[in-house]
Amino acid sequence: MHPNEHCNCRYADVGCDRMEQVMDQISGKWKMRILFMVGAHGTLRYGELRKLLDGVTHKMLSNQLKELAADYNEVPPRVEYRLTENGEALMPIFDDIQNYIRRQSCGDCCKQETRHTCCE
Repeated sequence: MHPNEHCNCRYADVGCDRMEQVMDQISGKWKMRILFMVGAHGTLRYGELRKLLDGVTHKMLSNQLKELAADYNEVPPRVEYRLTENGEALMPIFDDIQNYIRRQSCGDCCKQETRHTCCE
């Protein structure tokens, strides 16, 4: 980890270049969705994962899984897919998205004095 000495942003301690590298590894239409589904559902076989990812083609899913396996040093690619320790470390991102959705939707359901467990 070599932070850029000229960077003073909120991610300066790890460096924007490292942040961009990680974002490149998980970018694209399908990689974050794949990570989310495997993280949310646990170990999945290829067919199960494909059913959960509405609209993904066989070729696209196969290529994305190979890229993720290469990015996270998973050799050989598995028949069953589960998150590595590095993949598990990304799950708080989805927890934050879930909390964001809850905060946004609670304005709709809790305009009254009544508070729901989803709002706490």
